[in-house]
Amino acid sequence: MTDIDDLSVQLLEQAKRFLERAKSEPDQDGQSAYCNAALLLGFCALEAHLNAVAEELTLRKGLGVLDQSILSERDFSLDAGRFVVTKKLKIYRLEDRLSHIFATFTSSNVLSAHSWWGNLKVGLELRNRLVHAKSGLRIDEGAVARSLRAILDCLDDLYRGVYRRRYPAHNRGLDSTLRF
Repeated sequence: MTDIDDLSVQLLEQAKRFLERAKSEPDQDGQSAYCNAALLLGFCALEAHLNAVAEELTLRKGLGVLDQSILSERDFSLDAGRFVVTKKLKIYRLEDRLSHIFATFTSSNVLSAHSWWGNLKVGLELRNRLVHAKSGLRIDEGAVARSLRAILDCLDDLYRGVYRRRYPAHNRGLDSTLRF
């Protein structure tokens, strides 16, 4: 396991633990704080997992420049009449990177066909509304649980599609291994 693999697992476990803490927290402000933390860490974990998978996929032979650019989040340009990947950062939306990986490296090329996709999009919208706050927002435990479940199911389908095996922590569901 690499550092990014360890980090992505740790972030997901922290997200699940914060959800557990939210459920047992009697104070509404405390519940809200735990829910916010769980949602943000859950999507950090998804992006870390996605980055780890993408990094491994960039090692495959025969990838085109656009594939390399999306996977590595690096821009591309023309150099001596050929497209090449540059060192310049090019950020792609999470949904676009997921869609590209599923379409290019798995047999499942339409994200909307997955049962988890709708809940993942709702969770992303909540995360974006929290990160780019323009008005008050209260995220409840149910919304966080649906988002984290969607992240787990997404990772499971991603692992099955790319690695032909299940995501190791999928069977634990939303139960965290942490006890802080």
